[in-house]
Amino acid sequence: MKKFFTIAAIMASSIIFAQDNNSDKKNNKITTISARGMYSEPSQFGLSFEFEGLKWGYKNTQIVNISYGVMNYDVGLFDVDGQGFAIEIGGRKYYNKGTKLEGLYTGNYLSYGNIKFDEDLMFGKFDGTYSYFSFFSPEVGFKMTFGDFSIDPFIGIMWKIEVKGKGDIDNKYVDEWTPRGGLKIGYTF
Repeated sequence: MKKFFTIAAIMASSIIFAQDNNSDKKNNKITTISARGMYSEPSQFGLSFEFEGLKWGYKNTQIVNISYGVMNYDVGLFDVDGQGFAIEIGGRKYYNKGTKLEGLYTGNYLSYGNIKFDEDLMFGKFDGTYSYFSFFSPEVGFKMTFGDFSIDPFIGIMWKIEVKGKGDIDNKYVDEWTPRGGLKIGYTF
């Protein structure tokens, strides 16, 4: 898993620093790196990279989220905790007046997550893997900037396409629709 995070961080960094700078945007800071926490199923804690990449239009940015994921799997009489990773790639559109990337926004992500469970219970060993894909993860948020720093609360929902569980994991105990809510605290440069 360390290799995955290292490769993902290198890829995100190369995309961020490969962006071109238009002469009319030289004074407009557009790259934000944020610490990120999100309550969902699975919950995520990690880094978020927001940058201008593809030219999708005015006040649009791209987002790469790389996170450590934790999940509680509840099966009737017992529950187990798993851990793994989640990666999301998506875009965001701002709806404010002016040129700053702040204020009300909407976004959507293409997501993949992989959570492993390995726990000894009094009934025996519980071992398995839960994985999902999602192409429908809309969110709405409000980015507040204070100089180069930002606070970014958001809420949304995710529809997960679950990969068949491995080991003791049976996807019937996990919801396909899950709410999301979280906070990003970032630095813009």
